[in-house]
Amino acid sequence: MSLVRNELASSKKAMVDVFANPALRRIFLAFGGSLIGDGVFALSAGVYAYRTGGPTAVGGLAVVRYVAMATVAPLTSTFADQYSRKVVMVVSDTVRLVLVTLAAILVGLHDSRWLVYTLVVVVGLAGTAFRPAQASILPSLAREHDELAGANVVSSTIESVGFFAGPAVAGFMLAYANMTIALAFDAATFVWSALIVLSVRPPAPEERSDELIAHLANSKATDDDKAQSFLIRAVEGFRAIHRDRDLQTLVALYILQCVVAGASAVFTVAIALRLLHVGTSGLGLMESTLGIGGIIGGFIALMLVERARLAMDFGIGVMIWAAPLLIIAAFPGLGAALFMMWLIGAANSIVDVNAITVLQHVVPNEKLGRVLGALEAGEVAGMALGSLAMTVLIQWVGLREGLALIGAVVTLAVLPGLPAMRRIDEVAFPEGVTRRLAGPHGHLHFHQLRFRQTR
Repeated sequence: MSLVRNELASSKKAMVDVFANPALRRIFLAFGGSLIGDGVFALSAGVYAYRTGGPTAVGGLAVVRYVAMATVAPLTSTFADQYSRKVVMVVSDTVRLVLVTLAAILVGLHDSRWLVYTLVVVVGLAGTAFRPAQASILPSLAREHDELAGANVVSSTIESVGFFAGPAVAGFMLAYANMTIALAFDAATFVWSALIVLSVRPPAPEERSDELIAHLANSKATDDDKAQSFLIRAVEGFRAIHRDRDLQTLVALYILQCVVAGASAVFTVAIALRLLHVGTSGLGLMESTLGIGGIIGGFIALMLVERARLAMDFGIGVMIWAAPLLIIAAFPGLGAALFMMWLIGAANSIVDVNAITVLQHVVPNEKLGRVLGALEAGEVAGMALGSLAMTVLIQWVGLREGLALIGAVVTLAVLPGLPAMRRIDEVAFPEGVTRRLAGPHGHLHFHQLRFRQTR
């Protein structure tokens, strides 16, 4: 119990330290507002597609959206390394503000559903530049190396809050107002995000540790890197991943998790409205339970850092993403559905925190945006595959059977990748996180970590 209390105290201190940094605090306030709007938009778009075209429309829209995002993400992610990351985030927010406002108007006028579907897809494209810029800007806003792990946990926790609050707000608005109001609320969150991002100022040099200043100086892009063509810069993220076989495995496991995430865009709506018949309020409750699990998972992820098994815990988290689908397949009830969503939410935080933290530790800062863009491309490609697979399985074998099949296949597919995750931990953290990384002043030297280069 004393160990648990110590870990909880350490987790609390790390998150308090992050929010004590004004620049990080503002970034996360902006991120939180934007994510709540994203939750409202995602649920509203799913319900709109279901009402206008049934499960096939939900799955088809998800597939088109994810394929389009996977295609453009490697290109838009280069903006985070080429231009001011703050400007990239504001432009992404502004473009989405205009598009979502237009969608709200079209839904209110009962205009063509195809125009609304198109706007849903384009909103996703505009958002592909935001997350790489947001994740890449964190090292330049930190004052100490040990703020990065805490910042990633806060980022994941806020994302979970967005998943919790967004669907809850959407469910309320769809039940007591209408879809136009829900989309208008989403548009307002982009105004919130853009204005707060504009106010962000990086810490002064005297506020940063000497080690962090040296690391950022060594990570600046060279003139040759800046002179590279747009397409060459776009594929650099894939090249960086290709150079390390174990890193390839980590990305592959991340994509497997995204297959289940893509399937969830279809099966969550189908479970609530078709299997359990609990309506939009029940759908909002399920999505909110996912967010609650994510909040708890964020604290678990921070506590697990001291085990120095970031990659292995990441792999186990991917398995926990998929295995709970077997629960609702075997026990089709609201209680089982809520328990499934809670487990997936907790696993989601562990997967996201560990994956992003590892990448931030091993990828040079000047290439981080492109590597995250490559990861995002694989992410949305996996989600497209999952959405398509779930749609086809519902039509061919049924909802419960489809859930069982995807859950079992993904869970078993993770097992061969766990030895690679163990090797990553052995190379990156041979003496434990704190002992391996602590500097003379107790700062964590994340820049010292590098995966071994393969053949």
